[in-house]
Amino acid sequence: MSLFNKGPLRNCPFCGGEPKLIKCGNHKEYLVYICSRCHESPVRLDEASVCEFGARRRWNQRTEEAEYIIKAYNRLQASTTIFTSSEGK
Repeated sequence: MSLFNKGPLRNCPFCGGEPKLIKCGNHKEYLVYICSRCHESPVRLDEASVCEFGARRRWNQRTEEAEYIIKAYNRLQASTTIFTSSEGK
């Protein structure tokens, strides 16, 4: 691990999965982290970085508003109950 890559990467804000570094761009010259489970990223591909440190910083960056929305969405998903119809039996 290089001097600039200190600190852990945060888990995926969408599903909690582990981040995976990928290369993107026409010549694979940019780096961005995506989730290894859901393959989503909070970083748009046009915001990809030219170095791993920048990609790590962008992945770990979260706004308070985004954190609130993600937590609210996860609570909603956890509390949603699927109702089945008993009609027609």
